[in-house]
Amino acid sequence: MEHSVLDIIVSKYNHRTGQCPFDYNLLDYLNDYSLESNILNIRSKETKSERDELKERLPGITPSAICHPSRSAKNVVRRTGLMSFDIDKLLPEKMETIRNIIIQMPYVAYCGLSASGRGYWGLVQISNPAKYDQHFEALQLYFKEKGIDRPYFDTAVKDIARFRYYSVDRNAYFNHRAIVFPYTYQAPTSPKKPYIPKTGPTTDNSPFDDFNKNGDVESLLIAHGWTYQPEHDKGTRKRYSRPGKANGVSADFCTERRILYVFTDASNFEAAKGVNPVNVFCELECSNDWSLCAKKLKALRYGR
Repeated sequence: MEHSVLDIIVSKYNHRTGQCPFDYNLLDYLNDYSLESNILNIRSKETKSERDELKERLPGITPSAICHPSRSAKNVVRRTGLMSFDIDKLLPEKMETIRNIIIQMPYVAYCGLSASGRGYWGLVQISNPAKYDQHFEALQLYFKEKGIDRPYFDTAVKDIARFRYYSVDRNAYFNHRAIVFPYTYQAPTSPKKPYIPKTGPTTDNSPFDDFNKNGDVESLLIAHGWTYQPEHDKGTRKRYSRPGKANGVSADFCTERRILYVFTDASNFEAAKGVNPVNVFCELECSNDWSLCAKKLKALRYGR
């Protein structure tokens, strides 16, 4: 057999919360039937809670990234060039129709049953691994054009470090010479608005301390293209989607602790790291120039 686009190394984990991944050949993994009895047992369960409980014991991989020392977007040491998709919530009578649509796509290198047997997952090779998120947005639109849209197309797998449970499909589709998916998409961003703080300063000597206590972070985010998503709020945590993304959650701002916590690596901020208000201001308004930041905050009357 000629070289397969699936003949690559991925990170494999003994279970979803495993902390010590090891390198494993993806093609060998996709042809591994050693735990077929476990999968058949999962598929025999009537309730989702029963299936989910058993799935937690399964091994799995991160198809899109090699991660060390543990599985997270910030621990990605190499991108594989593959992107996974997940089609679920399918009625039994829709399964064959959806599969036939997927396997006609020239970009699909693999398509097989999910662990629960109630959906499909698959793999696509992308042209620029550095633009993973933009490729995923384009792939979602491509599937939509073919008649597979939400709620069947699961957008949660956009996470490059997404865990994929082990599964078995004796009738899986392989296309070892699949065409590379070349398309990317970036939603248009709205023009930048001037930042006008809602609250005034206090008498703190330092403009940095003053802004950390009183700065209007939410207006700042909105001025730079972030979109407030009130339907996703959780108590004091205000939820926002990043610039270029119309919905979903990319970050939250805790109004009590006054910390911005970002979930995505497709923004100005490092993912999975809390950011205080003055750091947000300095990054967005001053391109991380702290001297300029101090001057701008003083001009806005922060600090005594």
